[in-house]
Order: sequence, then C-alpha cells, then structure tokens
Amino acid sequence: MKHIERVLMAINLKEPDRIPLDLGGPISGISKIAYDKLINYLGFKDIKSIIWDRMQGLVEIDERILNIFDIDFRHIHINAPTKKDENYKEINENCYINEWGIMHRRQFHGYYYEIIEQYSPLYNAKSIKDIENYKGAVPHSDRFKNLYKKAKKYSEDGFAVTADAFTGGILELAVWLRGFNKFYRDIAMDIDFVNALLNRTLELHKSFWKEYLNEVGDYINIVLYGDDYGHQQGLLISPKIWREYIKPKVKELISLIKKEAKHVKIQLHSCGSIEPIINDLIEIGFDIINPIQPRAKNMDSILLKEKYGKNVCFHGGIDIQYILPRGSKKDVENEVKNRIKALAPGGGYILAAAHNIQPDVPPGNIVIMYKSALKYGKYPLTI
Repeated sequence: MKHIERVLMAINLKEPDRIPLDLGGPISGISKIAYDKLINYLGFKDIKSIIWDRMQGLVEIDERILNIFDIDFRHIHINAPTKKDENYKEINENCYINEWGIMHRRQFHGYYYEIIEQYSPLYNAKSIKDIENYKGAVPHSDRFKNLYKKAKKYSEDGFAVTADAFTGGILELAVWLRGFNKFYRDIAMDIDFVNALLNRTLELHKSFWKEYLNEVGDYINIVLYGDDYGHQQGLLISPKIWREYIKPKVKELISLIKKEAKHVKIQLHSCGSIEPIINDLIEIGFDIINPIQPRAKNMDSILLKEKYGKNVCFHGGIDIQYILPRGSKKDVENEVKNRIKALAPGGGYILAAAHNIQPDVPPGNIVIMYKSALKYGKYPLTI
C-alpha cells in the first residue's frame, strides 16, 4: 500500500494495512542534539544536521533515516526570513528578532529560544489603533521558493505531504505579540482589545495561507495548524471565552484553507488538556487532532477514542514527558502497544511522539518506538 493511501484511510477512520507513522515538521520533529545522537547510533557518518526551526532547534531529517522507520509523511515548511522581512533582525547567535518583530533569546539553562515579552511588538500598545498600525510579516516569494518542486516530488513519490504551520495560531500569535502577562490580563480587563488583536492575527494567517497554498496546494494532503489551548491541568482560557472569540475565527480560517486547497485534511496541534472543546474542534472542521498528550488531565487515550474516535483521527500519543526520555526500551515498547491498543482499532490513528523528540531522548528509545510500531501496528490488530 502506498504511504498516501495508508494515511488517507486512517484519517477517514478506516483500517489500512498498518498504522501510519510520522516524523518531521514543527510538532513531530526531532531536536538537533537528539538527532546527532541518533545518526551516530545508526552508524551514519555523512549525515549533517541542519536546523530549520531555530526557536525549537529542529533539524531536517535525512531520507535514509525516514526510510529506515518507513515514515509515511513528508513535511513542507516555508523558508527562513530574508532581508525582505523588515521586522527580522539578527542580534547575535543567542538573540534574534523574528519576522513578526518578536524577540527570542536562548536561555543559559535551555535549548529553546524563549520570547522576551517586554520587547514584543504590541507589549506597549494602548489602543485598537496601535493594533491596526502593527506591520506583521509579509508573505513574499522568497519564503515559498522551491516549495512547489519539493511538494510535487514528495507527492509523486507516494508520500502524504503536510504543509507545516509557519507560526503560532490565531490565539498563540496574539499572545506572543502582546506578551503572555498582558494578554491574559486583557482578557479580564479589555476584551474588545483582545478581540481586535485576534482579528488582526486572523487576517495575517489568511494572507500567509493564501500565498502558501497558491504555491503548493496542488500537492498537499494535510495542512498543519498549531494553536496551543491547553496546559497540563486544563484550558488556558475558559471554554466560554474560547467559543466566543477564538472558535469563529479558526472556523473562518479553516474555510479559507479548504477553499484554497479543496481536498486537504486539517490537522490541529494543541498541547495540554483540551478535552472540553474537542467536539467544537471537530465541528469547525479539524480532521486530525495532535498530540494527545497522555499525561495531561482528561486526555486518557481509551476514553478519547471511545468518546470521539468515530469523528476524528488522533495523531501522536507516545509519551515524551517520561517514557521516551527516561523509560527503558521495554517501557517504550509497552507504551507503543498501549497507544495502539487504545487508539488504533477501526483506524483513525497516526503514531508519533506526543511532540518533538527532545535532547534528552536516547537514540535507542527512538528506534524501538518506530520498530515497535511497525511490529504491532499491522491490521488486523492482534494486541
């Protein structure tokens, strides 16, 4: 069975020959440190790790690695900003301002570049006029150069092709532009300001997605939209506020995406405990939900499958908070078996780590995760 056939069957809630596997992109990728360990573990001497997502330290994955694990997906992401991006500024190797005007600085204790919110573009905004005057990133030709050729080749080679998100979603980008503390204070004190900011980030998303899909839409099967709504114990904002101010805007964006690329499936990435709004997410058009964070509250795989599995495909699920970084190889194998047993019956499951593979994950655990998936993920399931 071709990779794309396998993936589409799973998304359409049918059982293919085996569970599809994903590795790559901004939410199922691998950090440079973990990748360097992996290529050494596998005995490759000529693979160089090239970072494509600076903030998260994610690398391009060599085709040989993807083929070893029989990965069904290939990911397309827009190119790095250039001199045409007025907001972009390189300060030093540990600090930069991205194309949206948001400062990122690498912290001494960590691997990620973290947002320095007091320098965020709208941190000192006083009025809706300030929001209207904000100049975001512009979708120019350099950002999409050669993406058509890449998407076409992946498609012709039989893979499921995902157009990766190019920034945080409508809510997430708004939070980054304003600053976390001020944005959540604004929800309580000036909801009209918040709504205007969300309308602005919606328009920015629409302009980028139109250009993006105009370039690659003929060869894209899945669009990845990332917008974190949850934390470990619950939602970041109340379901009421989310339904009134976020949901209609995301629905509008999904409608535009499906108009620009009529046959694509839409994947949501949202970390955390998002169970209270899963029905809403299905209602507005999401076909796939990622990452199914297994240690978050109310995100039990068995219950999610029972409650929502007839209406949506699940993606991810393999625990990265404990099992992948600190579990034994047997723990990882059991984790894979448990996720398959819970989420795969009847189709509707794509296996991947429940977020990017972090620097502390041993290479042997990565290998056993995918080998176990190939071993136990064949239909009809026997576990």
